[in-house]
Amino acid sequence: MHSSCRIFPLSVVLCCAAGACSSSSAPADSASGGVSGGAPSSGASSVVSPGGGTGGAPGSTSVVSPGGGTGGAPGSTGSTATGGEGTTVTSGSSGGAITPGTGGSDLGAGTGGVTRGGPQSSGGSPVTGGGGATSAGGSAGKPDQNGLPALTVHLAGDSTMSTYAATTTQEGWGQELGQFFISKVTIDNQGQPGANIDSFYGGRWKTLINNVKAGDYVLAAFGINDSGTTHGPVAPAAFQTQMGTMADEVAAKKATFIPTTSSPLQVWVGGKETNTRLQPYCDATLALGMSKGLLVDDLDARGVEYYNMIGQTAAAALTFNGDKAHFDKQGATEMASLAAKELTRINSPLAAYLK
Repeated sequence: MHSSCRIFPLSVVLCCAAGACSSSSAPADSASGGVSGGAPSSGASSVVSPGGGTGGAPGSTSVVSPGGGTGGAPGSTGSTATGGEGTTVTSGSSGGAITPGTGGSDLGAGTGGVTRGGPQSSGGSPVTGGGGATSAGGSAGKPDQNGLPALTVHLAGDSTMSTYAATTTQEGWGQELGQFFISKVTIDNQGQPGANIDSFYGGRWKTLINNVKAGDYVLAAFGINDSGTTHGPVAPAAFQTQMGTMADEVAAKKATFIPTTSSPLQVWVGGKETNTRLQPYCDATLALGMSKGLLVDDLDARGVEYYNMIGQTAAAALTFNGDKAHFDKQGATEMASLAAKELTRINSPLAAYLK
């Protein structure tokens, strides 16, 4: 949390101590609480605001502001100090001031939640900070996966996503996606070879949507067969409309729809992966996400970057029988890894389930 000057009940906020505002805020990736210690006040009751801390020295009133800290020395007007959230506080008429210490906010990485300080206390007794509520966050910004509910990730797509029999070395990236999630995630791969978005909606979509439960996720990736093969074409505008219908049906089930751009086709020009054929469908997928406020897993963009990084020869080794669209096990695993990592980059709540 950035340093700021605030006004708290029962305290007077001074934005200047020795002529300048204090700024000793706690690190954003720290989840430390308050510091215990300090004797109970023998005077009138003291107040501890949310966040752990210690009681003040004897006096009529002392104040603990958010975040743990240590008591100020008694004096006729009270002393000032600084701490956790960068707030400077002066105590009451005869009590010592207690100001924020090492408590404050822990903003976890990815989907990690906010860890607050400990409970309120009164009477000047010592209070140890920490504790408090944690929302999908754990220590060091990592999610507490023990408390996550089980869910299913449903996959809608074409042959590049499909699951194949052990009798072939061909694989779709959906076939390898499960290894990147913890055991609380079940993968329902409905990828259909040869499907464009219209034929899928008229076929396996009915099975998929009937299996969706509240809290589940649906990743839908199309574009290859929509872009002009014998299975298409579907114009980008109609493509976007159909995907929007899917998104609405998923939302009605109180689940989350993640529009996903297709894995890229290998189309190399002068040693550079271009993939221009799929771009209109990638643009339509991104536009749908913008129009409906949905996070988009841009697998196509990440795939193009990856292919250009490893080069044409290495990229060709990831394909099934030299095909420009389909994968062997290694290629499917690489694409699944990119799709999973993209969940973290776009801050999807589903990323909390990644290993």
